[in-house]
Amino acid sequence: MKKVKNVWLRCSAWLLNSILLLLGFSSCDSNESEMYGTPYATYSLKGKVVDAQKQPIPDIEVKIKIGYGGDYHSQTAPLKTNSSGEFAFKENLTIDGKFRLVARDVDGTANGSFKSDSIEITMDKPSGGDGSWLQGSASKEDIVITLQKDEAK
Repeated sequence: MKKVKNVWLRCSAWLLNSILLLLGFSSCDSNESEMYGTPYATYSLKGKVVDAQKQPIPDIEVKIKIGYGGDYHSQTAPLKTNSSGEFAFKENLTIDGKFRLVARDVDGTANGSFKSDSIEITMDKPSGGDGSWLQGSASKEDIVITLQKDEAK
């Protein structure tokens, strides 16, 4: 009785494996090319941080928070403004084109003390994609972040 049960289990296992094997091969018999990955676009931002008198502020930290799905989930490594108060960002991202730029004075009183401020940027839809995962590029220049003096420091 035990031997009959073992033979039946082996036969049913063999039959089940054969069916699964055939199903696996039949799903691979497609003429469509499969692509794996996530669509992305190249986004670039260029701007300047200035004071109330429109004078550039050097050494200001600019954090770029990346928006996706109506919220800001991650951020890039902080940027620093150069001696002309300018910053630049360019990266391939899988987002819907929304950014929050947060400017913060991190050098103490070296160039005066300024209050932190932020602005939201919504990019136009990327253009010039290659018909594959690259959706193209979008850029926004002439971004201006104006910081107010911090009289408390």
